[in-house]
Amino acid sequence: SAGSVLTMPIINQPQVGILSTDAIVKKPVVIDVPGGGESIAIHPVGNLAMAWDHRAFDGAYAAGFLVRVKEILETRDWSSEV
Repeated sequence: SAGSVLTMPIINQPQVGILSTDAIVKKPVVIDVPGGGESIAIHPVGNLAMAWDHRAFDGAYAAGFLVRVKEILETRDWSSEV
């Protein structure tokens, strides 16, 4: 992205899906703290948006794909990849 924080990709045939990424910006988020409480902290946050052709596959598959991408982005040790 060119610094945008919320985009919506558009499918161009014959594509059946497209994923867009946006800028990573610092935002307040609710976090769990030890003891079962919650607090507000500033964290880097980025948006992922996906559009897909429902004739090609069900939205549940698209949601599962986005969950997996999120999991990889949040848990991978990216410093070891460089």
